Amino acid sequence: MDKEQFYTHLQNADSLNEQTLEGLKNITEEFPWFQAGWMLYLKNLKNCNDPAYETVLKKVAVIVPERKNLFRFLNSELPAQHPSIEKLKAASTLYQLEGETSASDSLIDRFLNSGSSVIRKKSDVLDGVENKDLIEKSVAENDEIITETLASIYFQQKNYEKAQRAYQKLSLKYPEKSVYFAARIKEIEVLKNNN
Repeated sequence: MDKEQFYTHLQNADSLNEQTLEGLKNITEEFPWFQAGWMLYLKNLKNCNDPAYETVLKKVAVIVPERKNLFRFLNSELPAQHPSIEKLKAASTLYQLEGETSASDSLIDRFLNSGSSVIRKKSDVLDGVENKDLIEKSVAENDEIITETLASIYFQQKNYEKAQRAYQKLSLKYPEKSVYFAARIKEIEVLKNNN
């Protein structure tokens, strides 16, 4: 089958018959990635009521990226659309025409033209008692998150008071390491006395 015959069959799938079946099969064997060839071959199998149609359909359904297009192509003898779908489309078109608004009448334009601004709640962040408590809680240290790494960071930052408190809490939290933490506390005290 040459290129011109293929294009003819692609445009007029009704011309497919028993004689074209072998040529399309050869195309699909020679070019297995050629999706249009597979679709035309499948359509030919369907037109001829070939028993291999179901098997080839399963293979082609995986090859073709748009199964809806494959379905439409295979069932082209069906009416293009149901009459109720036509009525629905006509109604939606009518609705769109009635619902259209001019650019100056859109919701965004009305908002911009009205001079409205975003309404924000005014609150005094520092004056409320609840806000002060919240601020104090956010800055306070939690004993649960005190770790050896945090204590080491305090020590490296030369924040000796916090490092010493952290090591004291750690020695209570991990008594098996209390000797190590006591040595770190003494080291911090020596550094504090030298400074």
